[in-house]
Amino acid sequence: MIARYTLAKMGKLWTDLHKKKTWFKVELAALWAKEQKGDAPKGVFESARLVRITQKVLKRADEIEKQTDHDLIAFVLAVTELLDETVKRYFHAGLTSFDIEDTALALVLKDCLELIAQKLEHLKSVLLKKADEHRYTLQIGRTHFVHAEPITFGFKLLGWVDVIERHQNRIKNLREEIGVGKLSGAVGIYDLDPKIEELACQYLGLRPAKISTQILSRDLLGHYSATLAGVANSLDRFATEVRHLAGTDIGEVAEFKRPGAKGSSAMPGKSLLRNSIKSENICGLARVARGYLIPSFECEITWNERTLENSSAERIYLPDLTIVLDFMLQRFTDTMEKLEVFPKQMEQNVWRTGGVVFAQRVMLKLTEKDMVRDEAYNLLEKIALSVRRETFKNDDGQSFRDLVSQNEAIRKLLTAEEINECFNPELTLKHIDYIFEKFGL
Repeated sequence: MIARYTLAKMGKLWTDLHKKKTWFKVELAALWAKEQKGDAPKGVFESARLVRITQKVLKRADEIEKQTDHDLIAFVLAVTELLDETVKRYFHAGLTSFDIEDTALALVLKDCLELIAQKLEHLKSVLLKKADEHRYTLQIGRTHFVHAEPITFGFKLLGWVDVIERHQNRIKNLREEIGVGKLSGAVGIYDLDPKIEELACQYLGLRPAKISTQILSRDLLGHYSATLAGVANSLDRFATEVRHLAGTDIGEVAEFKRPGAKGSSAMPGKSLLRNSIKSENICGLARVARGYLIPSFECEITWNERTLENSSAERIYLPDLTIVLDFMLQRFTDTMEKLEVFPKQMEQNVWRTGGVVFAQRVMLKLTEKDMVRDEAYNLLEKIALSVRRETFKNDDGQSFRDLVSQNEAIRKLLTAEEINECFNPELTLKHIDYIFEKFGL
């Protein structure tokens, strides 16, 4: 992933130096297991552990790779040059390259998922705080991008929290699933005693694969990618909603814009109107994240016990997908934490249609007075259709609410107080505390 979208902690986990250090960690675990099993003399593990994997070692491995054309072999040879003679005969013995690479990858992915889990928790806390702040902030609900009935802005945000909580559970389960290692050798039939794999994985905090070929099955990485892309997809949904609400014609929220930041190279007024560039950025990156599902799924398909077509693709899509989601989470959390909300504009939008959005309440009230539902529906539909779309008033300047209050059929069944109550937006709030209690608020 390009530096623009790479944050320090996550980026470090995908550096070549960290990868090679993790490879060495797996090699050390194998030595430790051989010692414990009695298949290597005491002291080889401690002796090998004195070696430090540095850029100098990586440079030497790069030189060797020019001859070997194999990065794992080159790394093993570069490290072997630093080992005592006693240790050399046991280092990497009985192992194949992806015993090291797949097991090391599991360790890296577990660490990546821990960072993602932390950021999901932070995002959840930001959304909960903002939702509670706007628990009673009335807002028009929209279906098909058209006014429906009132909700609250806090209610909308709780819907996002619900999604985040499900993603948190998925990440937790994925971290458990992905934490699997293998030291089963070429084609997976064990050159070493299987007990060594078991001990080494125990040392690394992994569980040994139930079965593996020369590689772990790539359905594991397909699930990893699908889970991360799923989080990105939800962030796309949330950011799209921010973009909608921030549009000038709706004007209910706005992204924070720090002093001095410019809105357009051509239009100075954009500094006031504010393009939703952070949310747009998130939506764009979600397209990248979803795009990596195809190579991820295709990489499950290898020939027989091992072919190499997965390797090149995984070097690209795994770090890119993980790094881009990490960035998206931080950006959206920051956007929501600083988001400006305009309750007065939300209230104005509730009344923009002159009360048409309260038609269902009037209909239900009429049915309580024994008017047949279809008759009530048709009556209110006729009244609604008598106002103009441009102004939401009829030719005499009367709104839907005015017309309902004056309609003889309605006035025969409902008092003025009952009609006014139907148009009271505060009725939206009658169950709102019940909903918030489900989230511990």
